Amino acid sequence: MNVQVKIGDFRTEETDAIVVGIFEGGESPSGTFQAVDEAMGGAVQTLLDLGDFKGELKQTSILYTKGAIASPRLALAGLGKLEDFDLESARQAAGKIAQQLLDLGVKSLAIPLPSEASPDAIQATVESSTLAVYQFNQHKTEDLDELKELESITFLVENEASKSVAEKAATLGETIANGTTLARDLSNQPPNHLTPILLAEKAQAVAEATGLKCEIFDQEQLKEKGFRTLLGVSQGSQEEPRFIILEHVPEGEEKDTVVFVGKGVTFDSGGLSLKSGSGMMDMKHDMSGAAAVLGAMQVIGHLKPDLHVVGLIAATENLPSATAQRPGDVVKSYGGKTIEILNTDAEGRLILADALGYAANYNPKAVIDLATLTGAVITALGHFACGMLGTDEDLMEKIKAAAKKTHERVWQLPLWDDYDEGLKSKVADVKNIGDGTAGTIAGAAFLKKFAEDYPWVHLDIAGTAWDVKGSSYIPTGATGYGVRLLVQLVQDWG
Repeated sequence: MNVQVKIGDFRTEETDAIVVGIFEGGESPSGTFQAVDEAMGGAVQTLLDLGDFKGELKQTSILYTKGAIASPRLALAGLGKLEDFDLESARQAAGKIAQQLLDLGVKSLAIPLPSEASPDAIQATVESSTLAVYQFNQHKTEDLDELKELESITFLVENEASKSVAEKAATLGETIANGTTLARDLSNQPPNHLTPILLAEKAQAVAEATGLKCEIFDQEQLKEKGFRTLLGVSQGSQEEPRFIILEHVPEGEEKDTVVFVGKGVTFDSGGLSLKSGSGMMDMKHDMSGAAAVLGAMQVIGHLKPDLHVVGLIAATENLPSATAQRPGDVVKSYGGKTIEILNTDAEGRLILADALGYAANYNPKAVIDLATLTGAVITALGHFACGMLGTDEDLMEKIKAAAKKTHERVWQLPLWDDYDEGLKSKVADVKNIGDGTAGTIAGAAFLKKFAEDYPWVHLDIAGTAWDVKGSSYIPTGATGYGVRLLVQLVQDWG
């Protein structure tokens, strides 16, 4: 989508639709309502007087202008109550009207901005408008001529000063939305179109396009370096695993290092602990943590923050075969700890064990891993927040602050040492499943064993990575959850 900012008047702008936000009661910023209603000969006020449009959040209405202004359509977007309005309100309102206009076949829209429009609100509007019209059609071959696309959004401002502010905010919103779109595309890819090798190739392409450093460990290098838990998970598949390192290195010395770690199981059958058929159908999404890290690193490559940011992705398939890892096997992690495998479907924590061990090489100030780790987190929190557990309260507070801004919500669960008891093994340092209770916490308690040397937080995104309903800018399928959260954390760092 093309996003632009120009000095202009909504009355004369030639576009498919002019979009105006209206609060409940007919209020709008800077008297925009009065100007629009006057241009439309009182039609907007009539709509309000009749009660057909009240300005409730996500309510929409389309008026046909019949030449009153240059655009043939005036689209009204309900913003809700003025006292309740926040950035998420802006996202939901913009996403809803963008979806409706897309359904009508609108290709271009323009939004007149009031002089006091905040950069954050402009950024949020661009993000949600772009994400609301997301479609994954890469593998369709029929009825392509019927697919609809919103091609451009134009913000109309009053002067050069407003234009400069709006352009910066719109560019940031577009960059973040593109990173989220990348994460959605990756997560939505069928597993035969996104193997670990293909995921690594995509990471290399992102690095080349954004100036990130990139290093890929192939199977032989993984053996040499001791990534035994990653190799153990992958040994049932004919597809080779990969370990992906993306790195943004700022100018100067003594910069803080933040490491993002993504679970990249490009298809998870459960291994020999085979999933049910219904439980397996969505397992192309089991690399959503990796997708979020790659999407965030693309954004960071463009923004170039004054922070050393590293993205680590452990990529593999988990399949059953004569060579597959067995329940009862014992493997040694990158950091040297031994693990008793009791369930091969608890594989995500195994590949993260190697990745978290490797993260210590960077002497980081923070390590955050994202993983579709447990179904238990959906039982606990549904699809509206991810489970957050960790060893550093300050880092968790930073993530909470970023989550509040982005509405990619987190909920902190306890990680008391009491839960370690259920992971004790009689034949190894730790076993890979707990006692059957508190599954999300047990998964994090396992990971804690391999993240001992730095501040660490685990985000279990199994409930937020796909199949989220009720948000205007999150369509069916992958959500891209985590990209906006990680980018916000980096922007706010220090």
